[in-house]
Amino acid sequence: MTKEISIAKEVSPIVSKAVELKIVDGETLKVGVELLSVLNQWNDKITAEKERVTKPLNEALKAERSRWKPVETQNSEAIEHIRDEMSKYQTEQVKIQKEKEVLIASRVKAGKGNLSIETAVKKIEALDVPDKEVATEAGLVQFRESVILKIIDISLIPREYFELDEGKLLKDLKSGKQVSGATTETLQVPVNYR
Repeated sequence: MTKEISIAKEVSPIVSKAVELKIVDGETLKVGVELLSVLNQWNDKITAEKERVTKPLNEALKAERSRWKPVETQNSEAIEHIRDEMSKYQTEQVKIQKEKEVLIASRVKAGKGNLSIETAVKKIEALDVPDKEVATEAGLVQFRESVILKIIDISLIPREYFELDEGKLLKDLKSGKQVSGATTETLQVPVNYR
């Protein structure tokens, strides 16, 4: 019988008692303390048995990750740089093309020196369009539009877009700072010593 099956057989009846326990008076509270202590002792045994195997594995994993970290970081930074440069270039090329289209479209009107719709369409169709796909023998890059957030003035953004930092709020409240709309509540949390 494997160690985990043996432990599971021993722990199972204790777990059943714990799950069924309702704390209603001082006596059942003592039963709860006993069960909690026994379960935590079993947790310690389970953790020790598990770590007997996992600690050496984790140490080996940590060593291997450390060995590869410098080259991974260097490679990732180079990839990010190339992607950033490609994105800047392609974004600028698309911007230039759209500006040219707007300029041609703005000249569509009656009169000398202006363009007819047909002529404007022909001129727009004749414009160089940035490639959406660039291929080489080593690989291929496709460009896709991605809409990103750009904050212009944070004070103008409606409150509904801000998330509460509960950790910071609790820390400030614990330090005695008064914050409108929030307070603290003290709960009794059991800490088991075994």
